[in-house]
Amino acid sequence: MMKYKIELTAEQMRVMEKCLEEYFRLRLNQPLDFADELADMAYPLAMTQEPGHDEQFEKMMITRDHIQEVMGSVLRMAFGPRGVKEKTDDMEIAECVWDAIRFARGKSRWSQPFHIGPEPVPKIEKMEERE
Repeated sequence: MMKYKIELTAEQMRVMEKCLEEYFRLRLNQPLDFADELADMAYPLAMTQEPGHDEQFEKMMITRDHIQEVMGSVLRMAFGPRGVKEKTDDMEIAECVWDAIRFARGKSRWSQPFHIGPEPVPKIEKMEERE
């Protein structure tokens, strides 16, 4: 089996975690979290206490609801009214890597990453800072 070692910064790990979560949420016909992310990006003041945040929060929620409605329709066209019948190997691999990243970043509530899918759980080690 071919193995690869990837060295990522903390910020790159955070982004990779988000990418994997969005990938498998969409594949599982769960557009709500993805719609939240997109709406949040469109209205950066909405979740702050800055002037204008109330108005932006209202717009963000409306935008999120519209995105979710449209994405839900698209996903229903792709997967039918009941969503995905079962996870594919790719979905399970993405979820396993996502969980291992969350564990390595200290964001998991579990004592170890879950083994999900046909591949082994990735080993993620914190590297020492280099100059």
